[in-house]
Amino acid sequence: AWILTQFGAWPSQILAITFTNKAAAEMRERLEGLIGPVAQRMWVSTFHSACVRILRRDGQSIGLASGFSIYDTADCERLVKLVGADLNIDLKRYTPRAILSRISDYKNSLIGNFGDIEVLYSVIYAEYQHRLAMANAVDFDDLIGRTVELLRTQPQIADYYRHKFRYILVDEYQDTNHAQYELIRELAGVDAAGQVVQDAPSAGRAGPAWITVVGDSDQSIYAFRGADIRNIQDFEQDFPNAKTIMLEQNYRSTQTILDAANAVIANNQGRKPKKLWTALGSGDPIVGYAADNAEQEAAWIAGEIARVRAEEGTPYSDMAIMYRANAQSRALEGALVHAG
Repeated sequence: AWILTQFGAWPSQILAITFTNKAAAEMRERLEGLIGPVAQRMWVSTFHSACVRILRRDGQSIGLASGFSIYDTADCERLVKLVGADLNIDLKRYTPRAILSRISDYKNSLIGNFGDIEVLYSVIYAEYQHRLAMANAVDFDDLIGRTVELLRTQPQIADYYRHKFRYILVDEYQDTNHAQYELIRELAGVDAAGQVVQDAPSAGRAGPAWITVVGDSDQSIYAFRGADIRNIQDFEQDFPNAKTIMLEQNYRSTQTILDAANAVIANNQGRKPKKLWTALGSGDPIVGYAADNAEQEAAWIAGEIARVRAEEGTPYSDMAIMYRANAQSRALEGALVHAG
């Protein structure tokens, strides 16, 4: 909304990327409240939804007919089973899920050159891609990779999108993987122009698009899904004219919680220092309890819940137990039932 009012941009020149469909819907709703129905002309979507739109329109240039199918996890596992059976691969030793996980890693890193990977996986990967192509289909990871391929191999299509999107905004940037990083660079035309983000007054008019990313390197938890923390750590090197704005006020937590969190993450290597603060006051102290086993831990939690209810009159519906792994729920449920 600020870009529209300050820079005289058109809604259609803005591409706003977020990580979940739910967040995108929420953002569209808020935008309509700010600027009215014209917000519908703005691309506010996930990476994958934006890529589907681009590929449906222009994918035929790289051999994807516009009615292509998008395979879900179950479809992909079935396809890998077929490939494995035809290639006489031991699918008990190399499970379809493990094979797909490996293929996903390759795609998230944009590795399409089969010479760079282990022979067994390269053979399966090549055959898997061949059969996707024969079915005029893509998997979820292909949506990004094929879009990068489209922008790199079809200059006139790349020019169309670089001309169209003058302002690119990306949320949760610490969770982007290498393929998503390359997609942003291609859409912005950073490398094509041989120059980097220009000064604000001419931003969005000529040269590369204006890129804004929001993220927190201390919150990067998706490395297991290919997220590359260097994307956010190296942003200022990748875009030398970038301006960094620290958002240090927290609206959710008390200062006690923030101080504890600050003390923990202060030990992380290579992080940018920041000092989180809040106007909510210091709040209750944090209580730590170390149990000898799961049952003892669960009994203590149940006891605390009963105490808070009795002493402070807090209703059960205002209390939550958060645990890390599903296996932990059993002991907790048992103790809660036992405590009535």
